[in-house]
Amino acid sequence: MVLSFLSGMTLALGQHLLYRSLHHKAEDDENKKVRVVLYGRALAYLSNTAFVACLILCYRQRIWTTFRERALSVWSIDQLFLATEDPSLFLNWEAISKATLVTSMALIIWLTPIATIIFSPGALTFGDYFEITISNNSVPTLNFTEESYKDWRVPTFMPDGTSKRSVLYYNTTDIAGKEPGWFDYFDQPSGDLNRISLMTAYSLKDQSLNRENARVKSCGGNFNCTYTIEFIGPGYNCDVMAKGSGDNDKLSKADAPFDTSILVPEGPNVYFAQVDSGEFERPQSINISNAGGVPLGPVTDEFGVLKTEPILWIGFSINSTEKLPADSPFIKGWTYRYDPYIFRCEHYETKYTVKFNYSGPFFDTDISYEFLTPVINTTLTKVDNGDTYYFDAVPTSNFVDPRTDVPLYKKTAAYHAMGQSLRTFLRGRLEMDPPIPGPSYARVFSEIARTRLVTNTTSTPLPDLLELIPMFYAKMILSLFSTPQMLVVSEEHVKVNSTRFRSTFIYNPEKLWACYAPVVLFVFIFLLVGAWTIWQDGTTFSVGFSRIMVTTRNTTLDEISRGACLGNDPFPSELMHTQLKFGVLNEDSEVEYMGMDGTPAVGHCAFGVASELTTIRKGVPYAGLDPRRQKVILMKEKTD
Repeated sequence: MVLSFLSGMTLALGQHLLYRSLHHKAEDDENKKVRVVLYGRALAYLSNTAFVACLILCYRQRIWTTFRERALSVWSIDQLFLATEDPSLFLNWEAISKATLVTSMALIIWLTPIATIIFSPGALTFGDYFEITISNNSVPTLNFTEESYKDWRVPTFMPDGTSKRSVLYYNTTDIAGKEPGWFDYFDQPSGDLNRISLMTAYSLKDQSLNRENARVKSCGGNFNCTYTIEFIGPGYNCDVMAKGSGDNDKLSKADAPFDTSILVPEGPNVYFAQVDSGEFERPQSINISNAGGVPLGPVTDEFGVLKTEPILWIGFSINSTEKLPADSPFIKGWTYRYDPYIFRCEHYETKYTVKFNYSGPFFDTDISYEFLTPVINTTLTKVDNGDTYYFDAVPTSNFVDPRTDVPLYKKTAAYHAMGQSLRTFLRGRLEMDPPIPGPSYARVFSEIARTRLVTNTTSTPLPDLLELIPMFYAKMILSLFSTPQMLVVSEEHVKVNSTRFRSTFIYNPEKLWACYAPVVLFVFIFLLVGAWTIWQDGTTFSVGFSRIMVTTRNTTLDEISRGACLGNDPFPSELMHTQLKFGVLNEDSEVEYMGMDGTPAVGHCAFGVASELTTIRKGVPYAGLDPRRQKVILMKEKTD
């Protein structure tokens, strides 16, 4: 009984361990999927077999105690012996009322397979699982410091053999780089940068370009994921300088190149941008070679020097959609009030924090930035030479010279190239005629009309242009990821939060043990009952033919069963309703039970009517239990 119980527990635990090993495990092989499910069902079947075996053994012990304590009809005794194969016992009120415990044990024997074989395999299902993992993956980032130490004469190769590309082209004073005092100086943005900037600017998707298979490579597989990177790069810091018609005080103090008078409704422009003041001159001298920009004459101290970064001065007008009052000075040409705005943007070295979010075939970026220091910390001032005014940058100590600090110059030149690629799409103007007498439409003199910075209905600037331009520039910078060959594109390891829906096995241990818990509880209780019964009786019992044969050796039974010895159905009704009990027969006339060696005689245990039986006593050596008694019986047989 104990071994059966422990075997059932071990097999149930084995089913749990098998299911746990399959939990959230994807399996594409259908044959293997079916096979492991059958393994679980086999363990459930074997566990049920072991538990039922334990229950049957306990049941067999207990029915004999019931037969001793209660007088039951032959019909009830018959059903109790057949309880494990005939459920009609549960319709017999005599058995239920007089043999409640063993009837309950029989009921548990019948119910155990329902919990173990039928319901417990349901703890393992197959469905979609939302998998969440955190890993340390290699993801792309930007490192503009790489430009500081790049020598265009020495190519840098990637593992696939392709060469790294810079964001700018250089000119030089010596192509070989061997002449005393030679240096390289900025020429223009590289062709790769121009291509990336053009594709980003003209894309109608409000997101940066990205490399092929970016999600798989960054997320570590076919996952959705999020991660955050930080890098230092260029950025534009923008401030409002004028808001509304005639708001020109701050513009005058800042030496702005224009004021609100050139914007609608006072002027003809719905957009106007001056973005080239202080731009690096190209060529630096009229006396240079076409081969590498090598100067053919003397080189001045300011040759190739980066003096300042152009400030973006941008003005635009927004249609407020509010009708002009009758006393407005613009009522003759305009129907709605237009509000002019002017802002300026300065080029700063910027700390970017970018959170990438990949979801299916799409991705999104959440960009925040912290402006650190100006790319070139100089200011353009108006200088009067007596006849005209011109602008010059001060202080000269903040100029970036290619002769003195080469790494700083090259990084600054890379920043300048990025800014120059943006300014290509901002310079110029958009004019718009008044709607009265009409027609009113925008006349385009700027590349901004081809970008997503203007509306697709009126081709006028979007109302939040002040916030859009820094973000537009940031996404242009992030678009460098689309070309891994770019020198500034690097790799770093960051924490990646990956998620995905997978079709996997799903194991619910609570469901499994909810099936097994009542089984284990009842089997353990009845195991204790069986063990107590064995201790109480001092022996074990069985229901085999030999046991039935010896327990029905009673002349009374012979008489009442005369004529019904074929084991046939239907059985005589009168006999089936005769009430019998198991105990010690009162008679002692049989020779084999007489003590020939002086030992006390013992009775014969058998089924019979209650009036001819006495109680079985524990410890008394009834027939078959005492070796000395067996010896006496054998001597009697030899004497005869």
